[in-house]
Amino acid sequence: MANTSEPTFHFDDKRHNSYQFSYTPPSFLAPKQDEKKVYDATRYPESSNAIMCHQEVLDYFSKKRTTIIAWRKNRNFPEPISKSPLRWLRKAVMEWVQHEGGFKGN
Repeated sequence: MANTSEPTFHFDDKRHNSYQFSYTPPSFLAPKQDEKKVYDATRYPESSNAIMCHQEVLDYFSKKRTTIIAWRKNRNFPEPISKSPLRWLRKAVMEWVQHEGGFKGN
C-alpha cells in the first residue's frame, strides 16, 4: 500500500481505462533537513532540488511541450534523464539558461 505522504496520480487513457500510481523520488534526491527547497513542492510534488518534473519545466519557461521538443532539437536544450515520466536535471536546465542563450519567458 502506498505511503500517504507520496503523491498519487490518476491517469485515464483513450479507452477510458483508469490507472493510479504513486511516485516517491529516490532518497538521494530528497532535500536534506536543513536544505532549502528551490521549487514549489505543492505545485510540483514530483520535483526535487536536483530534478525538475515536466510541468515545472513548462511553467518555468511559460512554454508548451512542442517548444521544449523544438529546443531539444535546435537549441541544445538538455535531454531528459527520464522519458516516462519526463524529468530533467535542474542543474542542466539552469546551465542551459545561463550559457546556451536560454531565456525565461514572461
